[in-house]
Amino acid sequence: MSTLIIILFIGGFLRFLMGILWFILIVYTLLDLLKSNLPTNTKLLWLIVILIAPILGSIIYFVVGRNKQI
Repeated sequence: MSTLIIILFIGGFLRFLMGILWFILIVYTLLDLLKSNLPTNTKLLWLIVILIAPILGSIIYFVVGRNKQI
């Protein structure tokens, strides 16, 4: 019984930790997007992509769109 409690605690803690990391990634991406030198319409398009698909959109933004225009 105690093993099950430990497994459930670790699972809950890992979900919490992943949620914190997800939040930090999204906030960092949005701040980087807002302070970038991209044109306003490009920023708006990236903002929509990031808000619709937060994790995938953030990764794509950092790989493809950080210094390029769409």
